[in-house]
Amino acid sequence: MRFLIYRDVKARAARGLEWVRAFFSRHDTALVGWLRIDFGREYRDRRGRLYHKFRGVYGRCWYPSATQPTIRLSCQVPGPFPCEIVTRQAPIYRQADGTWPAAARRVRGPVFEDARSGRQWKRVYGSTEVKDLDEAIVWIVAHEAFHWLRKTRQIPGRNTEVEADAFADRKLQEFRADVAAVGHGAGPGYVFRGAQGELFDGF
Repeated sequence: MRFLIYRDVKARAARGLEWVRAFFSRHDTALVGWLRIDFGREYRDRRGRLYHKFRGVYGRCWYPSATQPTIRLSCQVPGPFPCEIVTRQAPIYRQADGTWPAAARRVRGPVFEDARSGRQWKRVYGSTEVKDLDEAIVWIVAHEAFHWLRKTRQIPGRNTEVEADAFADRKLQEFRADVAAVGHGAGPGYVFRGAQGELFDGF
């Protein structure tokens, strides 16, 4: 497995990257080709100023195909931070008697229906604040890693965005608890080198 980390991420997020190293060390990475973490693609406006089209955090997980036999995880953390991540929550379903649970009254938006079963539901959204680059890395890497871990049956659950967001929220809370327990000294214990696209020492 390769770790493709943008050099400025290496310089600014030692604590988050230490979490990444420890997290991946606890799982079977045989099918993972690479994990990439960067700030996303930059664009220029008419005045030549650089900007990012997307903000906050986002990512993608590619599964193996006929031409690419490995799983690949790509995570982008353009910020700015702190930022709110819109998360997907478990939907609220109409009950068998045709009524809605009380919580449905607080949910705006359309009602969706399964054409085959006739089951109806409302989508529910929440938000998670990531305070800095370290937390952003933990959240988005955990989200994308959930898809890989579920695909390879290393963890239970359904491979959905709802469960991936919930997994990322749990890992962020664990990270915050660990940081609080050890104080604010990063102390990563491994060495970075090189520019964008090169490997970490210590991974």
